[in-house]
Amino acid sequence: MAPMPPMPPMDHARMMAGHGMMDHAAIVQARQAGFHLTVAAFLGIKAGIARGADVKTLALPAAAIAGWGKAIPTMFPPHSDTPESDALPSIWTDRAGFEAAAAKMSVAARALADLGKAGDTAGFAIQFETLAKTCGECHTTYRKPEEKK
Repeated sequence: MAPMPPMPPMDHARMMAGHGMMDHAAIVQARQAGFHLTVAAFLGIKAGIARGADVKTLALPAAAIAGWGKAIPTMFPPHSDTPESDALPSIWTDRAGFEAAAAKMSVAARALADLGKAGDTAGFAIQFETLAKTCGECHTTYRKPEEKK
């Protein structure tokens, strides 16, 4: 019998969380890295729109944001609100709302990716603003305000 392939990291994380063995500091680091990569993709798309880039080249980062939106709820297991986290308690007290917000972001990003693949420059720019709004709505409800520097 062939050996089983390695378990994907998030499946392993979910399994460990289910058994109370999750390293919450590690999950906070992982989700913060995911959000930083999302910001990088978002800013790259924004810069591409500003310089008049072919939106077909911006479809991949939009699709990556859509994929991250689907993963976001798995990155917030119970009791992962460590001091390093910017998450508000509402993520856990309003779980259905949080999951709906993540899904809304994923759908908006998927629509953006589809418009990019189609080469619809005008539609892409409009949908980018829709995506930005969904991100902002989630941050307002589920993320601590950023400290002014």
